[in-house]
Amino acid sequence: MTITAERVERPAPSPATATIALAWAEARRMWHSPILWIGTLLTVALGVAWSWTRMPSWETFHENAGVASMVLGAALLMAGHLAAGRDRRAGAEETTRTLPAGPGRRNVALLVTVPIAAATGAVAYLAQLLLLLPAWPVGRFDPWVAPTLVIIPAIGAAVGVLVGRALPGVAAGPLAVVVMVGILFMFVFVPNDQASVMTHLWPVVHVNWSFGMPRPTGWHLLYLVGVLVAVVSAICRPAAPKSAIAATLLAVLFAGFAVHREAAETPDVIYSDEVAKYVAPEALDCRTHEEVRYCALSGYTAWIPYWREAAEPVARLLPAGAQRPSIRQISTSDDMVPMRPGYPEMRVGDTWGRIGSWAQDSRTRLTRDYAATAVGLLRRDDVDNWRSCDGSGQHRTVVALWLLDQAAPGEGLTVPRTRYGDAERQAAEVLRAKPREEVREHLAAHWSEVLDPSATPLAALGVTLTPPPIPAEPEPRPEGQMVSEERGVCR
Repeated sequence: MTITAERVERPAPSPATATIALAWAEARRMWHSPILWIGTLLTVALGVAWSWTRMPSWETFHENAGVASMVLGAALLMAGHLAAGRDRRAGAEETTRTLPAGPGRRNVALLVTVPIAAATGAVAYLAQLLLLLPAWPVGRFDPWVAPTLVIIPAIGAAVGVLVGRALPGVAAGPLAVVVMVGILFMFVFVPNDQASVMTHLWPVVHVNWSFGMPRPTGWHLLYLVGVLVAVVSAICRPAAPKSAIAATLLAVLFAGFAVHREAAETPDVIYSDEVAKYVAPEALDCRTHEEVRYCALSGYTAWIPYWREAAEPVARLLPAGAQRPSIRQISTSDDMVPMRPGYPEMRVGDTWGRIGSWAQDSRTRLTRDYAATAVGLLRRDDVDNWRSCDGSGQHRTVVALWLLDQAAPGEGLTVPRTRYGDAERQAAEVLRAKPREEVREHLAAHWSEVLDPSATPLAALGVTLTPPPIPAEPEPRPEGQMVSEERGVCR
């Protein structure tokens, strides 16, 4: 008996079906690409490392994560290039000619790498946020900035596909990355002002150095969208030449318009009175805890517990009737005017250590400043308070040393921006040797004298220091000379 196998005729798939099948195949290959996963891990690691030491604000986090997303974009550029040039390397062109999907359809199928890149960018963004927990960014969340971290990797993947279709050689991908890096860094180092168009061609939104000032970040997002649409349209040119060329030109014009609008709405000069309204006392969020008033910038109230942890050990040592200094947060500018005239006040900046020694350093700085402010060595209305003064012989210097020793035992904290010597340290040892409550009761009875730099309130406790003459007026600054970091007697 003879068996004859009949050949089953199967209809060739339509170009659309073949394109979809090819897109699914490219998606599976991309998800299994080691370049994608290495780039993602490196992006997350860099973003977390750059935000590891400082408590994040939304601006600093978005800048760090944005630069990290450029690393992911570079990895996806190489992955997209390898995918796009696969059917044109190693003699594969003859085989691909028999496929039902031509070059145009294959280009369209390769666009599946773009949404994969965007999804990967979103995952990396969320991973960085989660890895920084329990710290959560403070400040104002800009909804126009976050999407840029998704678009940047998508642009990288699209550029990789475009380069891969034109230059399928294996070396073309890394060379394209080098060229792109050179072009991008030219946008940073060539311009000399924030209003330059070239400055805004840099894909990552810069940190706003003037707190609260509005920025045209929406135009920056539209600029990146225009770039992405232009590259995607160029990839689609073999499939629909006329439509793709028209879409590419329109997208380029739109991106150029958006970046010009961003540059036009960025002021050349930001005047201090414009910034002042965002950091003025009425714009701050103030809370009172244990008689200490904490005033944070808008969106920064989550940091008040950290300030309390540093200030309250000193505040609890102050007499019941003593004024407890307020804590006011400032940004890059300071008007040097207290919120309440005549009331002690200290300032804290818009950065804070996040973990380990960095957090400890921030706490130590605030504790030292708070103790010095409590005894009157540091004053907000003193324009020269950045310079150290001579606190030798003054009993309030000894009290500040005792407060620091009691608030942070064993840490050996020093009084900031105040010069003193062994005599003051030995006097503080005399106070330390006495019972804590005895010293507190004595300070409560003589607190007004403690605040007087010429008084000797600690004489009854065995402190024999003699204060120097206290100048009535601050020493004049020399004309035409560099101002020294040291000044005369603390007033």
